[in-house]
Amino acid sequence: MAANKLILYPSQADGPAIDTDELVQRLDSIGLIGAAFQCQGRTHHLTGERFLQLVTFLGCSPLIELEPPADAGARESACAEGRFCHVRLATTRNVIRFRTSAQAPPPRCPHCRQVETRWPDLLQRWEAHTGHTQWTCAECGHQGRLYDLNFRRRGAFARALIEVWGIYPSEAVPAEALLSVLRQFGGCAWSHMYIND
Repeated sequence: MAANKLILYPSQADGPAIDTDELVQRLDSIGLIGAAFQCQGRTHHLTGERFLQLVTFLGCSPLIELEPPADAGARESACAEGRFCHVRLATTRNVIRFRTSAQAPPPRCPHCRQVETRWPDLLQRWEAHTGHTQWTCAECGHQGRLYDLNFRRRGAFARALIEVWGIYPSEAVPAEALLSVLRQFGGCAWSHMYIND
């Protein structure tokens, strides 16, 4: 079963590298994350004491599960399926990765908003030669980089991802206080997207 996630990432895909240990310390110090635990061989974190002040839930009465099951087996499956809110950091120092959901719509030109129908071929070319990021809109002629395409909060290029599991698309957004801390830490603005994978 796929897990729903709110993902935060630096807006500059090729911006400064993020040190994972320092990011963990910063997120712990502001109360976004709590104790670490293992799930499917990877380190995840429980939500911290200020999680609900740093992530704003939308709607009248969202159902937010913050506590994992006590049983180890049940906790493992609940973690993998995103049935409770928790955080995982996915960072690389030198490799820019692309993340999206299978059902995500194609991106749009940031200048004229035309849908980029050549997207699968452009991504395949980028995966074969990650230094090849140049792109030209077939509709308006705008020239830019693949990193600048508008994925409408359903995809992004990044080296550092903060995955908040258990968040349905558009159910929550990062609070300005969290974005401010990340901006100071990473040296650029951060954005967010929603993924189901």
